[in-house]
Amino acid sequence: MTSDDVLLGLGLVLVLAVGSQLVAGRLRLPAIVVLLPVGFVAGIATDDVHPDQLLGQLYQPFVSLAVGVILFEAGLRLSFREVSQSIHNLVARLVGIGVLVTGVCVAGAVALLFDGLGDGVPLVLGAILVVSGPTVVLPLLSFVRPAKTLRSILTWEGVLVDPVGALLGVVVFHAVLSSGNGGAGWHPGEMLGSIAVGAAVGAAAAVALSLVLREVQRTAPRQAVPAVLMLIAAALVGADLLRDDAGFVATTLMGAFLANQRHIDVSTTLEFHATLVQLLIGVLFVLIAASVSPADVEAVLPGALALVAIMALVIRPLVVALSTWRSALTIRDRAFLAWMAPRGIVAGATASAFGLQLEQAKVPGADRILPIVFVVIFGTVVLYGLTAAPVARLLGVAERAGTLVLVVGGNPMARAVAEALKRAGVGVRLWAGGADQQAAARAAGLDADRGRLLVDAMTREAELEEVTDALLVTASDDFNARAAVELRADLGHGRVFRVAPDAEAADLAAPIHEHGFLGREDLTLAELGRRLAAGDRIVDQIVGGPSDGRGRDGEVQLFVVTAGGTLHVATGGERPETHAGDTVIGLSGGADEWRTNQPTGVQP
Repeated sequence: MTSDDVLLGLGLVLVLAVGSQLVAGRLRLPAIVVLLPVGFVAGIATDDVHPDQLLGQLYQPFVSLAVGVILFEAGLRLSFREVSQSIHNLVARLVGIGVLVTGVCVAGAVALLFDGLGDGVPLVLGAILVVSGPTVVLPLLSFVRPAKTLRSILTWEGVLVDPVGALLGVVVFHAVLSSGNGGAGWHPGEMLGSIAVGAAVGAAAAVALSLVLREVQRTAPRQAVPAVLMLIAAALVGADLLRDDAGFVATTLMGAFLANQRHIDVSTTLEFHATLVQLLIGVLFVLIAASVSPADVEAVLPGALALVAIMALVIRPLVVALSTWRSALTIRDRAFLAWMAPRGIVAGATASAFGLQLEQAKVPGADRILPIVFVVIFGTVVLYGLTAAPVARLLGVAERAGTLVLVVGGNPMARAVAEALKRAGVGVRLWAGGADQQAAARAAGLDADRGRLLVDAMTREAELEEVTDALLVTASDDFNARAAVELRADLGHGRVFRVAPDAEAADLAAPIHEHGFLGREDLTLAELGRRLAAGDRIVDQIVGGPSDGRGRDGEVQLFVVTAGGTLHVATGGERPETHAGDTVIGLSGGADEWRTNQPTGVQP
């Protein structure tokens, strides 16, 4: 390839990787659903993105380094203290029993379905395909929105099984690789030696990382991510130089060690997930999919589809049945858990890395590892993506789909807004700090709890997975401003609103050109409280016909909830357009008039 061809190929890979993820986010699909077919088609349409030609001898080292970074991030999510105590034992059984049963059963199924794989490849495939992962599970849960208990179980299973499964994959990979060409004889000492070297390097690197992060966070916190990347690369390369492929053990254990220590804030390192790791995932999967030819897929397609059916209809239900035996879960809950086990990022990345190296070692059947995993990943994601929501509704375990508004604040104004939104048919969750405020909110029929926005990035990700909009109505303008910045990074700038700040009372200046103040910029919480004390009320009314948004004198429009349940927030004094059947929520001194004019059965 000429330099222009290489430039075109690299640019195309980046465009496809990032563009696919943007499209997937817009469609609320797991990124892998778009990445795999896009990369596969690109590999058919042009040779410029084929990794062997584009990167040559750099491809395998790049895959190894990328997988090492991804496994570190997966290990960083292996924080056992963050698992809710109520589901701790159940998740532990799902992960422990699930990894063992899935690995053994998948290996057996592969051995029966495919000929000429030798003894080692089915074991490698069994180990690779035990992992699921939050990058696949969370988008599906956000779309399906099952009950809270089921969301927690599936979220933490996905978080924990990634590094555990990855470590199992490394162990089995070393076992097969150490058996020599053609699999003639397994030398466990070589495997254990590689694991021991990886563990030792990982432990040493984790200690070094703790010391470096402690100093970096004290003096130059913006250098935390580059420092982490430096030590990940050092651990991976150092372990591999001492012992072939010991680097995966090192990076996985390094992340797990860091996740479970108590002296270093790991939130900044979780920026990997939103930046570097996401980019690596996109690039890696475009390259992986481009390296799989139609002929490779055609050769394994019947057996791989049969494997998908066995995994979905036999293996996963068996795992759930064994793991939830004598648990408090209902039959419906267990049935939904049995119908949710997509495969994703780590499975594909490790299949690419392990398959390539086993193929170079001339292990029989190693060239079919990646095509089989490719079909299984795409098949399981499409299967569960298309059927999980109908199955959840059929079983009666799905929460109401649509808008879910997070109201932050336990004061009377926040509760009044939350109650009005709930009356209008919008899902509402309220965060309040005081026990008395939470009790008052629950007495009004609201879902109230204490938020964990500031705990860490992973906890925030789990808590916000089904939230569509947020309203910040606390008494602290400074907290509202800071929380708005954090929430807008997750939900989007057009989805987060806060009560207008008192410019004279706030300790911090508000962001320049900030938009998203609830109602008008003069409606501070103090002003809203004064109006409530003077007799104004938060009222709502169903619109009987088209309207230009003009309300009664003295009425301040705050929200419009469409007949379809979509929320529009009035900001900057501008009123959203309304149509017949919409519900208008506002602050008005004319509450009696509103009540008189409301359709029958609508409560103010």
